[in-house]
Amino acid sequence: MNWISELPNINYMAVAVASIASYILGFTWYHWAVFGEEWAKALSITKEQADNTEGLGGAFAISLISGFVKTVCIALLMAAMNITGILNGAFFGALVAAVFIITSLGYYNGFARVPLKLTVINSAHSLVELMLIAAIIGALS
Repeated sequence: MNWISELPNINYMAVAVASIASYILGFTWYHWAVFGEEWAKALSITKEQADNTEGLGGAFAISLISGFVKTVCIALLMAAMNITGILNGAFFGALVAAVFIITSLGYYNGFARVPLKLTVINSAHSLVELMLIAAIIGALS
């Protein structure tokens, strides 16, 4: 399979929508009222520390870029595999998250002695994020 030849088959509007949705999900997921408080507790930081975004411009930029890159790669894989539809997309996103992200976070964080709660919060975010991205791409393709 020639991956480059699949680039014209990507719905770039779907990529844009899914990238924005991914960013909004992250903002919502780590909001204090959702999982932010538990996330902060697992990191042993206060609400004030969590809310302080000074010096995080680079992290926000990387978040936007990585969300876009993930979305393009998911779209490329889905185009190459001819995966369409919301449910097929969501299943594909869950599979990718489970195989590549959740397993990696599990063993990296385990050896780094990261609190299990933090690993679960971040893993669940990755699962929902990739399901959302792939569902949007599947729906709009």
